[in-house]
Amino acid sequence: MSAPALGLPDVSKPFFLFSHKKQGIALGILAQNFGPYQRAVAYLSKQLDMAAKGWPGCLRAVAAVAVNIQEARKFTLGQKMTVLVSHTVSAVLEAKGGHWLFPQRFLKYQAILVEQDDVNIVVTNIVNPASFLSGSMGEPVVHDCLETIEATYSSHPDLKDTPIEDAETWFTDECCQ
Repeated sequence: MSAPALGLPDVSKPFFLFSHKKQGIALGILAQNFGPYQRAVAYLSKQLDMAAKGWPGCLRAVAAVAVNIQEARKFTLGQKMTVLVSHTVSAVLEAKGGHWLFPQRFLKYQAILVEQDDVNIVVTNIVNPASFLSGSMGEPVVHDCLETIEATYSSHPDLKDTPIEDAETWFTDECCQ
């Protein structure tokens, strides 16, 4: 299988960035409308740093989108760019970014993803062409990023600070001390 030919970027047309992360690598396809289709103008691939590789999957997606936007800006020259992602990266950054990220990195990602006028992030469930760059196409996983992070990384969600009603009382003879 070979990649289709790349078109030349036309700064008079809007850009579309398809972002994906796979095995610690940020993958992206920068495309533009070409008739009724979208034609790729750049294939992006950059390894995430070691810190980002250890984060939960949805936060890795935030890092991948930020890396892809930075790389795509080299081609867009400040023109409008619509970023199509399968994760709710803005919500994840706002809700969980402060728990996982150092303030400097949090502010950097916020500046790239939220504060820029030329970037519009759209969450979509269409087949992301950037996912084909990794060589293997798995089934898309439909999930809520915030719920997934909360369920996976919360400490004992069943632990309460109130006693259980009608619980058995067990005693020991303190021989285990």
